[in-house]
Amino acid sequence: MAQRPDGFDKVLDLVGVPTLKDSLRCLRPQGVVCMTGTVGNVWSIDHFEPMTTIPKAVRPTTYGGSAKDFVCTPIQEIIDDLAAGRLNVRIGKTFSIDGIVEAHRCMEENRAGGKIVVLTNL
Repeated sequence: MAQRPDGFDKVLDLVGVPTLKDSLRCLRPQGVVCMTGTVGNVWSIDHFEPMTTIPKAVRPTTYGGSAKDFVCTPIQEIIDDLAAGRLNVRIGKTFSIDGIVEAHRCMEENRAGGKIVVLTNL
């Protein structure tokens, strides 16, 4: 659930169907959730009832861009915002690449307490 009592204006759901209902409930009225990920490997909501699944006055949407769209992502602007402290990202747990299976389990069980970081030996 939302960590702000009044909810959030925007939610970016990168997992997909398994977390979509929770993401919708985290919004304040007029808030928007954009489901762009499908890492949950679930493609439909069983027994979907729009009037009860979608909270009053919130807006669900989806995004499924192409490689061209990804190339247009302002990566440097995001990096600059992170470095300057204008974008706050809560890091939950960090894993080595050898711990990728445990990292995925942690994500599926919602145990991270923030973003999961996987370090590689580049």
